[in-house]
Amino acid sequence: MLLIFFQQLQCCFLLQLQFVQDDRAKCLDGTLGSYYFQQGFEEGQNKFIIYFEGGEFILGNTEEQFLINAVEKMQTQQGSSLNRASAFEFDGILSQDKLKNYYFHNWNLIHINYCDGGGFQGYKSDQVNYQSNLLYFRGELIIRSIFDHFITKFQKAEIIILSGCSIGGIAALQWEQYLTSLVPDNISILCVSDSSILFDMQSINGSNLLQQSLKIMNYIANNETLVPQKNCAYNFPNQNWKCFYFQNLMQYIKQPVFIIQPFYDISFLYNYLNIKCIKDLTLKNCQKNEKDFIDLVFSTYRQLINEFLINNSNTGSFAPSCISDCLFLSQLSFSSNWTIPEGSNRTVYQTLVQWVEKQKQNSICNNEFGLMDKVPWPMNSACAQLSSLINLIKLINMILLIIIILL
Repeated sequence: MLLIFFQQLQCCFLLQLQFVQDDRAKCLDGTLGSYYFQQGFEEGQNKFIIYFEGGEFILGNTEEQFLINAVEKMQTQQGSSLNRASAFEFDGILSQDKLKNYYFHNWNLIHINYCDGGGFQGYKSDQVNYQSNLLYFRGELIIRSIFDHFITKFQKAEIIILSGCSIGGIAALQWEQYLTSLVPDNISILCVSDSSILFDMQSINGSNLLQQSLKIMNYIANNETLVPQKNCAYNFPNQNWKCFYFQNLMQYIKQPVFIIQPFYDISFLYNYLNIKCIKDLTLKNCQKNEKDFIDLVFSTYRQLINEFLINNSNTGSFAPSCISDCLFLSQLSFSSNWTIPEGSNRTVYQTLVQWVEKQKQNSICNNEFGLMDKVPWPMNSACAQLSSLINLIKLINMILLIIIILL
C-alpha cells in the first residue's frame, strides 16, 4: 500500500517528454530536440512559463579543444535527447504542487531541454565531422520549432514568462525579442533570469577561457545566423559573442526583467573562472589570492545589478550572498530562511510573485523589488549553512529512495 502511495504521489506531477516536429532541429549528437510540457488549467490555462534548462557552453581555448569538449558533451544530456526521462517532475517555481507553488502550479509549462551546446541558438547547415563524430549545431531551429508549435496558444495568452537558469537564463533574454514579434502587443511578456549574469573576466589562472569559448562558438555556430537578439547582433557585427555578456545584452531587452543572481555563482566561478576551492559550497578551503579574486567577482555582480536597477524602474532582483545557482528550481525558493535581508520573510518566491502581479497591473515598481544582500559570505547565515543543508537533503532523498526500493 505504501508503494502505491509513493507512486500516486509522484505520478500526479510528472511532465511528459515531447520532441520537436522539425527533423532538422537536432541536438549535438543528431537526436531531435525535446521539451517537457504541462497543459495549463483553471485560471492558469492562458498563462505560460517557458523555461530554458540550465547548462554550460562548450568550452575550449582552441578550436580543437572546443571540438573535443563538444564530442564529450554530445554523450551527455546536454548534447543529446537519448537518455531523457519519458516523464519528469520539477521542483521550485516549476512545481505542480499547489501546496508549495500556489501561484504558478496550474500554468502552461514548457521546459526546453538543453542539448545543442551553443546556448539554445546558432545554426550550421552542415555537420561538423571531428574524429569520425558528427556534430550538429542547430539550437536556433530547436527553439523556433517549439515556438512554432505553440504559436496559436501564445497568441491567446494573458501572460508569458520567459525564464531559465545559467545559460538558459541568457537564452530567455536572447529570445525575448523574437517572442515579442510573434504575439499581439497586449500580451504581457516578462523575463526571469536565474544565475545568468556573465561578464568578461579572465580566469584566476590568467586565461580567457570564457571569451575564447564564445568566440569559437560564434565562428562555428553563428557563421550562418546571428544570435537571437538581433539588435544586439547588429551592434556587434562579427562579434555576436559579446551579446552573451550581461552589460551588452541588457541594453536591448524591452520587456521587464527579474534577476535572480547569487553573488557567488558557483557555475561562473567554478567552470568559467577556474575557482575550484568552492566545490564544497564554502570559502573555507580558499587561499587569500582566491578569496581576493572572489571578492572582485562579488563586487562586480553588485555593481552590474545595481546599475541595471537604477536605469530600469520595472526591474526586480533577488541577489543573496550564497554560493549556489539555479534558485528558481530549488525548494529553497519557498524557504523563509532564505530571505533578503535576512529575517525579513522576503523569499525568492514571494518577491517574484509580487513583482509579477505589479507587472500585470502595469504599475511602476520604482525598484521596490530590487533586493540585494548588503553583506558578503558568510554573513548571511542561511547561505553559510547551505552546504550542510544540501547534504542533508541528499541524505533524505537517498533514504526515501532506499525505502521505495525495499518496498
